[in-house]
Amino acid sequence: MSVSFLVPLFLAGLAAVAVPVVIHLTRRRRRDVVAFPSLMFLRRIPYEERRRRTVRHWFLLLMRALAVALLALAFARPFLDRPGSGPNAAPGPREVVVLLDRSYSMERGDAMEEARDAAAAVFSGLGPLDRASLVLFDRSAEVVLRSTTDVRRLRAALDTVRPGSGGTRLGPALKVAGVILEESELPYGEIHLVSDFQRSAWRGDEGVRLPPGARLVTVDVAPPPAENVQVLELRLAR
Repeated sequence: MSVSFLVPLFLAGLAAVAVPVVIHLTRRRRRDVVAFPSLMFLRRIPYEERRRRTVRHWFLLLMRALAVALLALAFARPFLDRPGSGPNAAPGPREVVVLLDRSYSMERGDAMEEARDAAAAVFSGLGPLDRASLVLFDRSAEVVLRSTTDVRRLRAALDTVRPGSGGTRLGPALKVAGVILEESELPYGEIHLVSDFQRSAWRGDEGVRLPPGARLVTVDVAPPPAENVQVLELRLAR
């Protein structure tokens, strides 16, 4: 059963809020039955009690309706989409590390601009108790800002990032991020790796070990592959 089906199914339970209202308006009062010997001398008169159609105990009605609504929302809550929620969302303060690739390959197309936008989106999603670090890397890693809550400083630092002339190595950047998370006293850690992920950037023998429970999020900003080209003529100037 898909989540998209369960959400309207559970939220449809809110219609049960009408049940207490119907009970209040249609319930009958119990009357004592009086034995009468004969009805031949009595005339039948239509009787209608208007008080049944009015609500007398508003507080009791609201409490019953609220109980039904909370029960329906309790079943639907795990499937509601909320910003920053999900199976991997941290329930407490986070130590967030953004690793931003500034290698020479990031000069292709709009890779660097998309990388800055992706990092800015991470910083915009920080909570009031979260802290973030900005690490730039190519062959080596450089910590620009560490464990700060000042989103304006983080954004200002992003505006100054430009591609360099170095190659791409993911190992040094991940090791720096692991150290930041290990030295943090916050209960949850996240690493956002923003790169074009060149094949030569990861060999597999870097020996990177992230702290237990650390969450790694990769953001690929590589431009679409270019068409094949060929060299038609080459001249060497003496």
